[in-house]
Amino acid sequence: MTRITPLSQPYPAALAAALDRLTPSDGEAPMLFRVVGTSQRAWDKFTAGSLLDKGPLPIRERELVIFRTAARIGADYEWGMHAALFAQRCGIEVDQLNALAKLGADEGGWSAADAALVATVDALIDDRHLSDAKYARMAAHFTPEQQIEIVQLVGFYQGVALIVGAFGIQPEPGTPHIPV
Repeated sequence: MTRITPLSQPYPAALAAALDRLTPSDGEAPMLFRVVGTSQRAWDKFTAGSLLDKGPLPIRERELVIFRTAARIGADYEWGMHAALFAQRCGIEVDQLNALAKLGADEGGWSAADAALVATVDALIDDRHLSDAKYARMAAHFTPEQQIEIVQLVGFYQGVALIVGAFGIQPEPGTPHIPV
């Protein structure tokens, strides 16, 4: 049970359209959204920073960043949601998901760009900054606009993990867990 009573249908008018778009035909919107939505201010800030719109980073690379971040910080809720909703859609295979969860950046047969992406996530989580060498590795493959998006994604999903952990939000039913 979550620590904050989540919204239930019918949703408040100010959030109804957004939550209805996120609601499967046979259920309710994801628990994370229903908890954050209990505060209009928090919802507005959350959705403004979510980076799930079409941005400068292709969806596959965006998802690699999210999966690696989730795996490194133990964010099972986000791993499960993204595995269920996005992995297949953007061509991330099961062996790649396992590599994101278990292997180093230079293991798992990644392209140079993908390995740089994974290494960037690792450095941001481990060090909270990028050395000149680690920055150069990322910059060799990604534009400045994409670089900013990568850093923002890592930060945003760490924030999501804090929300999930603080309020006891359990993984959605039927979503996979981070491979161990």
